[in-house]
Amino acid sequence: MKIIKNSLSFWVKNFPFKKNKSHKYSRGQLIVVSGENEMLGASMLSAEAALRTGVGSVKMLCSKKNFKIFALKFPSMLKKEVNTLNQFKSFVDKNKNSVYLIGPGVGVSQITMQKTTYLLKNIKYVILDADALTSFKKKTNQLYKLLDENKIITPHIKEFRIIFPNLKKSISHKKLILSAVKKTKATIVLKGNTTLIANQKKLIINSKSSNELAVIGTGDVLAGLISSLLGEKKMSPIQAASAGVWIHSKTAIKLKKGLIAEDLIKNLKKTITSIYGRYSK
Repeated sequence: MKIIKNSLSFWVKNFPFKKNKSHKYSRGQLIVVSGENEMLGASMLSAEAALRTGVGSVKMLCSKKNFKIFALKFPSMLKKEVNTLNQFKSFVDKNKNSVYLIGPGVGVSQITMQKTTYLLKNIKYVILDADALTSFKKKTNQLYKLLDENKIITPHIKEFRIIFPNLKKSISHKKLILSAVKKTKATIVLKGNTTLIANQKKLIINSKSSNELAVIGTGDVLAGLISSLLGEKKMSPIQAASAGVWIHSKTAIKLKKGLIAEDLIKNLKKTITSIYGRYSK
């Protein structure tokens, strides 16, 4: 197992810089699975973070009652009305080349578990956050079997304990994440003041961050960042996760005290611009 300090040098060569020949289709599409009214903000934060960072377009899957809300609040994001599980499966079957994000604000439920299961079985690149993970609380072994090296999960420690209940609570976070990788083969982002990112070959340690990220919504921003960088001809899961965490942390550090998730969104442009200024050709 190779242990690496998270830094630009690890992933910047594969960062999806916009080039003269780039267009929205060449930069890929992210599909975000949204939740219901009281949690719409989470999926919206993820979608906006993604659009600002590395993806050509974002499409939100939403119910009929939420369609107008997304249309009014976020006109640059594509929307698709999906009201039933069968409609969801049909959409996925026709859009298998996109990257999918499920979890932010989607709700802990049987339907969330069914949608997540279908994605994991049929889509190469899927990012699971929050509710998409905890919906498997009583079926964790099922989740382990569905994950593979192209999937990314992004739990904080409470969510981690829910989906890996049999791992000893007394051991270090490093041992926890490595044990979890053995069970799942996935890339895991264990969020915290020191965030750990691991796959079967590497453990990345992101120790430079901000305590101010301990506020609602910042994890949704991170999920969107990571999702925007992942995909064919873009970044591998471990690189996308490491880059997303670094950008997230760097932006928070610059904002100092009193930040909220919306502040991260507004200031991502500065962090991305600094990367372009130093490394884009």
